[in-house]
Amino acid sequence: NMTQLILDVDGLGVALPESRKGGYQASLDPLSVDVQMISGRMVRELRGSVWNISYQYGYFNESMKDLVIKACEKGKKQPILCSFLVQDGSGTMKQSKFFVTSFTRPKFMWSTQLIGGGETAVALWADYPLGLREVKPSD
Repeated sequence: NMTQLILDVDGLGVALPESRKGGYQASLDPLSVDVQMISGRMVRELRGSVWNISYQYGYFNESMKDLVIKACEKGKKQPILCSFLVQDGSGTMKQSKFFVTSFTRPKFMWSTQLIGGGETAVALWADYPLGLREVKPSD
C-alpha cells in the first residue's frame, strides 16, 4: 500500500488511503498570465509551474472522514503543508504548501459486511473527490 497524499503535515497529518483506478494524479502545470500590450497585442508570460493534485477515493469510515473534512476545511481558508507522491515511478514524495481548490463532502451510505460469521450493517462515506493547487510556483 503506497502513500500518495498526506494532508496538513504540520497540523493534523492525514495520510489518505491509496486511491484505486487512476484516482490520484499529480501534474506540474505551467502558470502563465496574459498581458495586453499598449499596441493591443497579447503576450503570454510564463510565471513558473505549480503542482495540481486530484485525488478520489471509494469509501471512508467515520474517523477518517472527519479528519479529511477538517484538513480540507482548513485548506480552503489557508495554505496547508502536504506531502505528495510524484508520478514518475521513482516513489519520491515531495512537500509543499497547497490550497484545497475543490472538495465534495462524502455521501453517507450503508454497507453490509461479514463480521464474525454474521452480516452487519456498517456506515460508510463514499464518493470523495478532492483538488489541490500549490501556492507558489516550484520552479
